[in-house]
Amino acid sequence: MNEYQDLIDLLNSKRFHAEFFEDASSAKKRVIELIADAASVGIGGSQTIMDTGLFDDIVSTGKTVYSAVLEQQKEKPDKMAAWKNAMSADVYLTSTNALTRGGDLINIDGNGNRVAAMFFGPDTVIVLCGVNKIAGSPHDAIDRIKKTACPQNARRLNLPTPCAVEGVCRDCSLPERMCNVTVRLQYPPRGKEIYILLVNEALGF
Repeated sequence: MNEYQDLIDLLNSKRFHAEFFEDASSAKKRVIELIADAASVGIGGSQTIMDTGLFDDIVSTGKTVYSAVLEQQKEKPDKMAAWKNAMSADVYLTSTNALTRGGDLINIDGNGNRVAAMFFGPDTVIVLCGVNKIAGSPHDAIDRIKKTACPQNARRLNLPTPCAVEGVCRDCSLPERMCNVTVRLQYPPRGKEIYILLVNEALGF
């Protein structure tokens, strides 16, 4: 039994579909299995999905993929359209900013599209999460996100926010602020199947 089995058991008792994987490669194979019957897949902004190569793997399947990453490659990109289309995909794939020991998914979003898709979008949601994102309480989770995830994400997106420039959250009010929507997902909403694939690696921010 691995050291995360209690958390996996707790998540399953809360009606999530939680599974544990020793490495990202095994988890990626499971994702491909889960989306086998899907015609379309929405993919939220996630360094985990990109770093593991899962993004390219899914695009190569030939399925319809809705993603701001793909949208930006077009001559006239429309990210809002990509975000809205992802809400109606057969499956939504993302990571999470934090996973608490109490079995809650904690996420902070700038536009709200990613978190909205997680709780009110496609009927099937797949969350790929490294063990580095496990936090004690919701408070600990938000602290982790603001100190670890947000600064790195803000730098990746070339934002002028204090977290990107100084590496410290100043609770700014800039238009480019990333911390506009904070969501604590405690149980799957009615009619939604949420798979949480926990990987025994440090993945993403």
